[in-house]
Amino acid sequence: MYKLSQSTFKKINIISISFLITFGILLNLSASSVRGMNLYNDNFHLIKRHMAAIIIGLLIFNIGKKINNENYKKLASTGMFTISVILFLVLTYGVVAGGSRRWINLGDVYFQPSEFAKPIIILFVAYHLSNLEINKSDFYNLKKTLILPALSCVLILLEPDFGTTLIISGIILFQLLFSEVKLRYPIGIIAISPLPIYFAINLMGYRESRFVTWFSKICEGTNVDPVDLAGRCYQLHQSKVAISSGGLFGLGPGTSRARWGSLPNSWSDFIASIAGEEYGFFGLLILIIALMLLIISFFGLGLTSNTEFSRLLFVGMGSWVLIQTVFNLGGIVGLLPITGIVLPFIAYGGSAMVAIFIGLTISYSQEKADEL
Repeated sequence: MYKLSQSTFKKINIISISFLITFGILLNLSASSVRGMNLYNDNFHLIKRHMAAIIIGLLIFNIGKKINNENYKKLASTGMFTISVILFLVLTYGVVAGGSRRWINLGDVYFQPSEFAKPIIILFVAYHLSNLEINKSDFYNLKKTLILPALSCVLILLEPDFGTTLIISGIILFQLLFSEVKLRYPIGIIAISPLPIYFAINLMGYRESRFVTWFSKICEGTNVDPVDLAGRCYQLHQSKVAISSGGLFGLGPGTSRARWGSLPNSWSDFIASIAGEEYGFFGLLILIIALMLLIISFFGLGLTSNTEFSRLLFVGMGSWVLIQTVFNLGGIVGLLPITGIVLPFIAYGGSAMVAIFIGLTISYSQEKADEL
């Protein structure tokens, strides 16, 4: 029987990422062109920024993966403290857009610290869970591991950004499940999680409205109220229209009709809807398969790693892509509430793209005993 090695998972990982980035460029070239022309009088304005983020990410990866991961371990606590301070400053000095205070203005670039919190928290949690104090209880070790990440999650939730809070919480939970901590602790967290999720949803009116709309199935069926179609069901309805209009093989690259304004955020949150419209059912299926292979390869890399630190880093990356994929694809077809979560390596977003490359860089910076 053929046994998958770490080198095999690495090849699958790199090929999947390469395909997703390439496909994402093609999708954004089409989906962002209209917005680029409307806002900047340049069809290629957003795709140029998208490409710049990819190039920066690739430079970080190719340089950073050569650094021994012992150096990243030393930066774990400093990075965690720094991002916590920055997230606090966002609430005071951040730029408000779309009803949320999530960005810091750096001139021509808007920097979203909550995206960079993801790789830093993955590093911090992996470091502490792989260095448990054996003379201390699991409860003590968990407190030491989770206090700062929990504080960061609260700060992100107050922006408000429920989607990112949910992603980070899910990533940490996966890392706990794959760690040496007794299983009763992550299971206990899962058991009590509905309560904080309930309060988080009710903390934000717009998020509660989206959840109620999804839970009550107002937007499903053929007899949706016209008022709802023009209001709270509009985005989901237009997403379904875009996907269904693609049929089996799509309308063709660059021929999307939804990008002309009928589907808001078609270049970011709903980039997969454009994939369904332009490349059809089979194009969307290939996209999903590539994402599945990427997720499997991350977990495979984790399970075949020689050290617990490396295992938890790759598990963190795999859960990051998994959670965002599930919520994004579930949201565009109504299986899950719309959360504003984007597809990794595909959707437009400079902070998100650079941040996930940072996570990839740290994960691939293996010790000599654990080199790929």
